[in-house]
Amino acid sequence: MTLIIAVPGEDFVIVGADSRGVNDFGSGRVETNIHRKIVRITKYASILMYGSAEECNQLVEKYREQLNPELEDVKSVAEDFCRFCQDEERVIADVPRHPDSWTSFGFIVCGIKIRDGSAVPLIYNLRNYNGFRLGLCTPYAIKGKPLIAHYLFARDYRNEMTVNELCKLTAQAIFDTMQIDGDVGGPIRMAIIDSDGTREVSDSDVNNYVETWHYRNLQRIINT
Repeated sequence: MTLIIAVPGEDFVIVGADSRGVNDFGSGRVETNIHRKIVRITKYASILMYGSAEECNQLVEKYREQLNPELEDVKSVAEDFCRFCQDEERVIADVPRHPDSWTSFGFIVCGIKIRDGSAVPLIYNLRNYNGFRLGLCTPYAIKGKPLIAHYLFARDYRNEMTVNELCKLTAQAIFDTMQIDGDVGGPIRMAIIDSDGTREVSDSDVNNYVETWHYRNLQRIINT
């Protein structure tokens, strides 16, 4: 399964994801922690994937191969990717499919649009089961296994948070989910999208953003 998060700041977007893929075979279960669920599309736009990994990867890679090089800002990319997914769906609309073969998956398209010299953060969502209709997410987007992350963001998120504060909240939400839900795991991947473009957050920086549960318990003991 998956946990992906895209959250806007004043003029930037923070994205985060786990890296676990899960395959259940009835009597067995295989977990792999090598999946890249954040894909940089242009300087100012990235796509995050959730749900069935095979379909997501196939669509994103095919889209990247035919991407118009003139596209750059997130609004243009989101609208173009939406049309692409809808066109791909029409191609197989008449192909007979067994009900058990249907899978659920979706995408978050996020980044910034430069408007009058300022960076405007935008986050979009589209899913296969509603015909890839493009939706604008506000105030943030959390998909996959969202329960714990929604709780933490509802409690701690503020519009005026800095890059460092939002990186810490995003990393912590993914980490806390990993401690409880075995469908979410592996290395935490993060990136920052702003007027300078898209840059990945290093593994060491991600680790510094997270407070482990052992550390939290120790702090409680010290403070009592």
